[in-house]
Amino acid sequence: MIVVFENNVICPDSKVQDYLLAHHADLEEMPDEDYELCLVRLHKEENVHNAVRMDLTLWKEISRELYWAEGEMECNYSIIRFSRKAAPLQMSVVLSTCNQPAWLEKVLWGYEAQDTKSFELIVADDGSRKETYDMLQRVTPQLTFRVKHVWHEDKGFRKCDILNKGIQAAQTDYLLFSDGDCIPRKDFVSTHLRLRCKGRFLSGGYHKLSMDLSKDLTKDDILSGRCFDLQWMRGKGMPASFKNNKLTATGFKRWLLNTFTPTKASWNGHNASGWLNDILAVNGFDERMQYGGQDREFGERLENYGIHGMQIRYSTVCLHLDHARGYKTKESIQKNRDIRKHTRSAKVKWASLGIVKGELRGKTVEANSYYDRYTREEEKLVSYKEKGGFYRHIYSLPCRWRRAKYHDKVVRAYQQGFDAPALLNNSEVIVSLTTFPPRISQLHLVLKSILWQTYVPADIIVWLSEQEFPGRLNDLPEELRKLTANGVKFKFVPENFRSHKKYYYVFREYPDHKVITVDDDLIYPRNTIERLLSLSYQYPDTVCGNVIRKIRMDGNTFSVYRKWPKVFMMPVNSSLQNVAIGCGGIYYPSRWYGEELFDWKIISEHCPFADDLWLKANELKRRINVTGGGEFYPRPIELPQTQNNSLQKKNNGKINLNDKQWKSLNELWKLDELYCINGK
Repeated sequence: MIVVFENNVICPDSKVQDYLLAHHADLEEMPDEDYELCLVRLHKEENVHNAVRMDLTLWKEISRELYWAEGEMECNYSIIRFSRKAAPLQMSVVLSTCNQPAWLEKVLWGYEAQDTKSFELIVADDGSRKETYDMLQRVTPQLTFRVKHVWHEDKGFRKCDILNKGIQAAQTDYLLFSDGDCIPRKDFVSTHLRLRCKGRFLSGGYHKLSMDLSKDLTKDDILSGRCFDLQWMRGKGMPASFKNNKLTATGFKRWLLNTFTPTKASWNGHNASGWLNDILAVNGFDERMQYGGQDREFGERLENYGIHGMQIRYSTVCLHLDHARGYKTKESIQKNRDIRKHTRSAKVKWASLGIVKGELRGKTVEANSYYDRYTREEEKLVSYKEKGGFYRHIYSLPCRWRRAKYHDKVVRAYQQGFDAPALLNNSEVIVSLTTFPPRISQLHLVLKSILWQTYVPADIIVWLSEQEFPGRLNDLPEELRKLTANGVKFKFVPENFRSHKKYYYVFREYPDHKVITVDDDLIYPRNTIERLLSLSYQYPDTVCGNVIRKIRMDGNTFSVYRKWPKVFMMPVNSSLQNVAIGCGGIYYPSRWYGEELFDWKIISEHCPFADDLWLKANELKRRINVTGGGEFYPRPIELPQTQNNSLQKKNNGKINLNDKQWKSLNELWKLDELYCINGK
């Protein structure tokens, strides 16, 4: 159990620990520290100089229980349980509310009536009084989906703040936002799930009810779906209106109305959904904003980032319960208009006061935007290649042009230069790589792409041969030497083991650490390390790769290397058949290897130029599975002119050294027999 304040500063008060243990016996249970975490959040701020903060990167919030202040506990607190393993749910629904328990209860029954329950519901509570807490304690045991109550103290209208906290509480990669006064139709969640697509957010609308009709709706009206029957609602006093088409439109009529509505596909806080990665890429909601257009401003930043709205106002229906808006002021409206005007005119993408406080991480938002667009084009090209024929050779041409354009934009964005953060001492991973003189001038771009990862490693170590860099640091460009201030280490070794240096020395000197190896000629996607660690949490003690080839056999012998297909998308799986390819980064658990891994005599004789194959041969010998799969991972962006001295051309080109080296290793260790016995 770890106790922290609202801002994740660790609480040092032993009396608080004693109180919690006395009132919650289950907190004494010892979780698996590698994969489970129990945290108690005290809902009050605590500003302490040089305070230790809890880093929750890569932890997914599985459950949360709010407790109201009583007795010796002077503030509300939440018991939150985290896991590092993947969640089975498909969506997180984030509902904003503040002191409207009667309306919120009706909305909860609307979600109970959904035709899918593959979601969690997060109540983002902007400081409600105890009535809302009491209602949730009464109602949530009757619901068949998980509810998290995310609450903070009432300090005025802070909807953007609590929405950002709700985003951080989500355990899925797709989020649906609505309000605690909007009752969803039974297909609300499933329609958002069905229509979601990469590079877009979904923009829905609502059907506003009168105050009398809002009060008249009962639990049974909602669970039965009667409240979405137009004839029944007309009998209850709903006036005739073109907007009633939202309740009745189906098929072609629905498509027609969605397509030709004059309403712009903006981000509407009562009915909109998007990918978590896109939401984090623009830093969530701008916490400077109060009531009036704060959700639209968020959508405008998504548009500036390259994520465009898709109109679904006649496909996803919710009923808006009427209420007063005492928090609406002329000052807040004008302030928000000024912020939105700046967002549009300056093409702002990053909220300086959002989920992450500060501008530093926002410096890469331009490069990230281009990289995300490059990734989407790369994914389309893979699908066209699989379809073949017209798709592969003709339809893919515009896609190839766009991919090349975004590739160049990413490289230029990195070349123009921006500051990078320092490494995190509390991380658990070492990133290791090597290089040689022809590529040293651009290595700082590779290192910056590692420093800007969503999960920052504890160390980045570059292994260099004294034979190639006799002047040591003096032989390195100034851009590289500057990165030592960020924590990057350059270690010089007497031998020149070529590409094998990136694993050889780090395994020797750091045997108890988790290691990720990367190549020296690529700008990596910012989630490279996070993906590898996520795979390792699902399959501990395995080697993990973002880029995977599959071993193919001709009878009882290995087929040629070129017939080992690259797999870009597949369900996460772990097997001896998978081969981790270095260009996507490779994760290695501690002490997975034997002493023969370091036998340079064997390496130089049988596999001097293919470190990936040498490592794979050792994995087969020790029956170490390789894990891969999950969402699409793009081919990392190659730096210009680095392929003039590429091992890829020697190993998998006309010279075809891969087959020669693998055949030599197979004759040495009978790898085909080992694979046939253990691989199946």
